Amino acid sequence: MQQQTIYIKPFKKTTIEEKSLVYIKDIADITAASDIQGPISDLLVFKVPKPSEQKKYLITIIDIIKVILAAYPDVCVQNVGEIDVLVEYHPKAAKENTLIEWIKTLCVSTIIFFGAGIAIMAYTKDAALDKAFVVVNRIFTGQEVENPVWITIPYSIGIAVGIVTFFNHVGRKKLTDDPSPMQVEISQYEDGVEDSLIDSIISKKRGQP
Repeated sequence: MQQQTIYIKPFKKTTIEEKSLVYIKDIADITAASDIQGPISDLLVFKVPKPSEQKKYLITIIDIIKVILAAYPDVCVQNVGEIDVLVEYHPKAAKENTLIEWIKTLCVSTIIFFGAGIAIMAYTKDAALDKAFVVVNRIFTGQEVENPVWITIPYSIGIAVGIVTFFNHVGRKKLTDDPSPMQVEISQYEDGVEDSLIDSIISKKRGQP
């Protein structure tokens, strides 16, 4: 009997909402003979251990292959996609509120507009931010004040909030499970070092300097 081949293309990331059971069809595309494609897509791969907790989980291609071979031991599985799948689990489906989304958009647009304006003014004055604040205060109030506190205090608070949000840390505590930009950079640096070491070893084996 000829061995059947199954082609699987796992997604890099997928979101699961309101269900704790993850099937192959939720995390990958499957191509196989018509008589087994449907049953394979409905195979259970992962069960969320804590259904009430929002969390991220990792499913590897090995986990998927094990499930397929357990049900169909005579098939050949060919992976044509990702080797790891990031599953973002939400106990409840996110409900979009149009009003809140518009408010967020307005707030972000306002911050970007005034931030860009301050940056341009500071740049044209040779990075003299204090002078830019004086100019802004004169534009809105008509008064010449050396230290307009209604601008400098929110600016100082905004800098602190921006740093905390960007680095995703308050002391040793992370705000979310997402990696911080520093962790991403370190990971990329480590990958680069490992690739360089591998290339160096290969070059030495080939007798190259």
